[in-house]
Amino acid sequence: QKLKQLGMTYRVYPSATHTRFEHSLGVSYLAGKMVDHFIRTQPELNITEEEKTCIMLAGLCHDLGHGPFSHVFESEFMCDYPQKTNWEHE
Repeated sequence: QKLKQLGMTYRVYPSATHTRFEHSLGVSYLAGKMVDHFIRTQPELNITEEEKTCIMLAGLCHDLGHGPFSHVFESEFMCDYPQKTNWEHE
């Protein structure tokens, strides 16, 4: 819960305290709102509550594979990872 989504940005902008936990909760919430919109505007999709829950869980878990400092970590430290493995951060 203490990992910063914005890396070291809070050192320059003290109010940039967005944690990865807060970010993931927000993504989950917005994913649910997006599904609600599709349910209202495109009923022919027949989206179930179970599917909505799965999409919200995907939003909640979408950053679990990132290392500390997120993309900074990946671009600075993972660049030395052997290229033959086809490693990608997403």
